[in-house]
Amino acid sequence: MNKFISGFVVASCTAIAASSAWACDPMHNGQPCGKFFEEMDNNHDGAISKKEFDVFHNKHFKELDANHDGKLTQEEMQAAHPKMHGRVDALISKRFEAADADHDGSLTKEEAKEMPMLSQHFDEVDTNKDGKVTQEELKAMMEEHRAAGGPGNTDKMPEKK
Repeated sequence: MNKFISGFVVASCTAIAASSAWACDPMHNGQPCGKFFEEMDNNHDGAISKKEFDVFHNKHFKELDANHDGKLTQEEMQAAHPKMHGRVDALISKRFEAADADHDGSLTKEEAKEMPMLSQHFDEVDTNKDGKVTQEELKAMMEEHRAAGGPGNTDKMPEKK
């Protein structure tokens, strides 16, 4: 069971990082999504050791373990998702505002190039087909993605054995 829980925590953190890819620059100091890399690279040597990786993930485990019993229940994981969604949404909103060069509250295809995942799915996200994506359209797509079982969805969690 501990292997399942550990695997689930790593998978959850990976899902968070994948969701955050919408928000991070494609390259930062030569590294993909540099913020996460830098957060794990405690000694700033340009590499993440197993110890650094474990420290990073243990910190997140402790954050998720609301009753501090050393175990994660489905309830604790589900309770953490709104907070994780909030973090991801805030990162995406900030990145959206930075990409909005003309500050009109929407992104053209050219502006969306600053957000590679959005750029790849621009036509799908542009639901009213006006050639621009608003934050509302982007948020609606993210909620739809979560509802369909994308990163952050807890409805499809394996049942306890």
